[in-house]
Amino acid sequence: MEWYEALLLGIIQGLTEFLPVSSSGHLEISSYLLNTDTSQNLFFNMLVHIATAFSIIYVFREDIFKLIGGLIRLESEQVSFASKIILSSIPVGIIGILFEDQVEKLFTGNILLVGSMLILTSVLLFLSNYSKSDPTGKITYQKALIIGVAQAFAIMPGISRSGATIATALLLNIDKKESTRFSFLMVLVPIFGILILKIIEGFQSPEIFINKDLTTAYTVGFISSLLSGVFACKLMLKIVRESKLIYFSFYCMAVGLIGVFSSCTKNEKETFSIEPILPIEQIKEIALDSKPPFEFDLKSGLDMVDLEKLDDKLILDIRYASENNFMKSVFYEDARAFINKDAAPNILNASSQLNEMGYGLIIYDAYRPWFVTKMFWEGTPDDLKHFVADPSRGSVHNRGCAIDVGLYNLSDGKPLKMISGYDEFTEKAYPSYTGGTKFQREVRDELINIMSMNNFSVYEYEWWHFNYNECGSGVMNYSFKDLDSLKSIS
Repeated sequence: MEWYEALLLGIIQGLTEFLPVSSSGHLEISSYLLNTDTSQNLFFNMLVHIATAFSIIYVFREDIFKLIGGLIRLESEQVSFASKIILSSIPVGIIGILFEDQVEKLFTGNILLVGSMLILTSVLLFLSNYSKSDPTGKITYQKALIIGVAQAFAIMPGISRSGATIATALLLNIDKKESTRFSFLMVLVPIFGILILKIIEGFQSPEIFINKDLTTAYTVGFISSLLSGVFACKLMLKIVRESKLIYFSFYCMAVGLIGVFSSCTKNEKETFSIEPILPIEQIKEIALDSKPPFEFDLKSGLDMVDLEKLDDKLILDIRYASENNFMKSVFYEDARAFINKDAAPNILNASSQLNEMGYGLIIYDAYRPWFVTKMFWEGTPDDLKHFVADPSRGSVHNRGCAIDVGLYNLSDGKPLKMISGYDEFTEKAYPSYTGGTKFQREVRDELINIMSMNNFSVYEYEWWHFNYNECGSGVMNYSFKDLDSLKSIS
């Protein structure tokens, strides 16, 4: 994350946390547009939320000091108010603790969901504009709990927390000033509650702590979120007082419709691709005319087996047989997957173990002719060459002992949204990458664990690439048709 991205995301967090337009929704949309994965560093997310909490403390410092003083002196009014704050935090606490994994799955750039929830926020703000606020309306325990439920629903990306809680309070005929004050103070409990839990979690996992390379981004993000938060908090007080929430209703409706429309007209996120450093025809010509500094293995072709014929639960999505790959070019004449006969039983056993968990294997690639590896090398820029094999040594794919896989749900046949796309040449592809959602990290690690149990090792730069540990074959340059011919002759 660059400092200017941190600046923009910090400002967005600070403004949208208090203005009734959904901070989570805007961060999802902004990250989608910027192609920035803020989940790659959980500390940044936590930091900007702490900054907005501090902005609340600053703006409401007199109310907070009065509340603390009243609690110390056991004043009934302040004790009652604090009790209502705690009561209102119970619903979001229950959802956050018991359904953390399910909630986290919602934050994966689903613009259709974000747009739909922004439209819901718009409707809620519109209705609240026509409610009759009672200047004498007070917050009862029952109303505090109802407002707390509204805050819990605001966990959904696209539903504004401030908008949902203030609008709910107004619909309950609570005084405007009291509605805003309660809405802002009630969020301090879950924010600092989450902070404590994350700190405890951090002692068990290093991913929460500071990445020293992002120190500047942290600082810029915190300050921009704090200052914009103070501004937005004060502005929101004025907006509610002057009954101008309806303007934000129109805004949320417009952004929501744009989000829904964009999700319907835009295809699924495009496959990662590069611009080859040479024209593809020239690269192919170079590869076909080249010879490696070793002899090709002419016998191991007889040991190759067709995976598709071994297990009907294996789904083939051979990317290099189409243009849906990182070089947007066709490299194979057929969408087929071959692997060494010694490795094949291990693949089938791994597939069976994953089936028991409700998952199936998607095969993106297996045996690869040497000339294709040469094409990858010639077309890939130097700074990305660690993602492709050096043809001077040959790859494990060329030996028929490597396989590239993903996962799909057996229940519906749909591919799982993994932590990165296949052949995505970014740090998200690293098996040690700590970003993404908890579910994505867990399912990636489970895949790696099962493949490891079946004598495959994951490649250090690609979570989907697995090498068979007991490979005895040499480098081959047979096409798929050549392998068929060998089988027919033998």
